[in-house]
Amino acid sequence: ATGYCNQGAEDLVMKCARLIKLSHTFFWAATPTCSNGVGDGGVGDDGHDEDESDVPAELRREDSIGPVLLSPQGLLALERAGELTREEIKALVNSGLPPSQYGYVLLEWVGLHAMNGLEAGTLRGGPGFEENLLRNICSLRAEYFSIGDITSGRMPLAYVQLVQVLVDSLVVLAPFALYPDLGSMSIPLTGLLTLFYKGLLELSKSFLDPFGNEGHPGQNIRVDVLVSELNFGAGSRWVRAGEVLPSDTQPSVKC
Repeated sequence: ATGYCNQGAEDLVMKCARLIKLSHTFFWAATPTCSNGVGDGGVGDDGHDEDESDVPAELRREDSIGPVLLSPQGLLALERAGELTREEIKALVNSGLPPSQYGYVLLEWVGLHAMNGLEAGTLRGGPGFEENLLRNICSLRAEYFSIGDITSGRMPLAYVQLVQVLVDSLVVLAPFALYPDLGSMSIPLTGLLTLFYKGLLELSKSFLDPFGNEGHPGQNIRVDVLVSELNFGAGSRWVRAGEVLPSDTQPSVKC
């Protein structure tokens, strides 16, 4: 933060923060989800149809911003927004990797920039700083991989269909089973049973399909909100907290 870092250290920290935010954004842009922040039915922010934009037809899909963000046009838009430099775009494109791997490339750049900063003396840390930094970067990369593994390695579809049949059978047979013992009370109780079991079944489907890609978008992870909140915390909240550090408590050493 600017309150207690020299200019070189501040620039390096801001560069790493920018790259790690983009890494997180690129990862979710490459992950199929139903909540990508575009809910206007394919109409751009300026009120014109996307068909009139310069986005190629193969990259235009209703409510899908991820492929557009990872396309060359999206990278150039990020350059105009100050989130990427021309050299970084060239390095990404010339890496020979598919756009789905750009997030991992940026994450590796963060580690390389940090290691170069430590070797040059721009950054300083106590015992174990380098080890903890690399461990956290590797942990973040492992979390990237685990999300795809969890969504791919789910329970068999036959089990889900079996549970659906069991719940439907219970709901249909409940009034006939309750009426002989409860009489007219079976009517509201059947409604409660239906509400409970059908609601629990829908909730379980949301757990099975956390990103709403298979027709269960009722209770899903809002990826657009997740990305915006995390990027706000990384790029605004902590930086501003360091900027307002009182001068009488500033440490005498640089970062």
